[in-house]
Amino acid sequence: MATARGRTLRMRITIGLTVALLCAAVEQARADRRTMIRAYEFQTQPKGNLEFELWNTIEAPRSSFADSVLVQRAELEYGITDRLDLALYHVFERGGPAADFAEYHFSDWQLETRYRLAEKGEWPVDVLLYLEVERPVDFNRPFELEEKIILEKDFGRFALVGNLAGAQHLGRADLGRTWEVDFGARYELMPQLRVAAEFWTTHEFVGQDVSRNYYLGPSISVATQKLWFQIGAGFGLDAAQDQQMQIRSVLGFNL
Repeated sequence: MATARGRTLRMRITIGLTVALLCAAVEQARADRRTMIRAYEFQTQPKGNLEFELWNTIEAPRSSFADSVLVQRAELEYGITDRLDLALYHVFERGGPAADFAEYHFSDWQLETRYRLAEKGEWPVDVLLYLEVERPVDFNRPFELEEKIILEKDFGRFALVGNLAGAQHLGRADLGRTWEVDFGARYELMPQLRVAAEFWTTHEFVGQDVSRNYYLGPSISVATQKLWFQIGAGFGLDAAQDQQMQIRSVLGFNL
């Protein structure tokens, strides 16, 4: 009898754990979970789902870590359809070198939309289109536009991600433009835990001047039924580049 009871108990525990993991996976599927700190992945909010995300980014220049700029973004993201979503950011900043130090202040609004061209796995490479409009709080500055093509290819638990991005000031070519390329690889150890590594480069053009930055770094993403959390860092690869390091964390949960 004791053996039978033990088997029954083990069976119940196994079934309970399986159900819990399945529930967690279903819950996670409804979230715009991030794995990497820079590269966007092939996903949008499901139709009717509303999510809040809090972003914290530290941009550290080579001059001194004490000169870092802290950028915080509070985001509400909503699924219009299963392939199309819309997000509104409020952006806050603080920091910089002593000569140009800025106290904590509201910097700008950002409106973002993403559209998946097909469902995952229908095409040889999954493709997502991204558009962002930024309105600085300083109304003397123009609107800024950012466009991305987001590519992803899954191989079971392993996936490769690539982003091609451009940004420009609307009607003000003299303020410059930016090109960016991101490459990342992630691996899902279990539904609740992912690890990743990524490389990205930014090229900022202002007149004849060009500022180039190259980064490489790891990140990790943890998820539960209620929320997900991602954190990672990118380290500057070129001793001549302006930025030494970028650290980013994102916390997201459904409302």
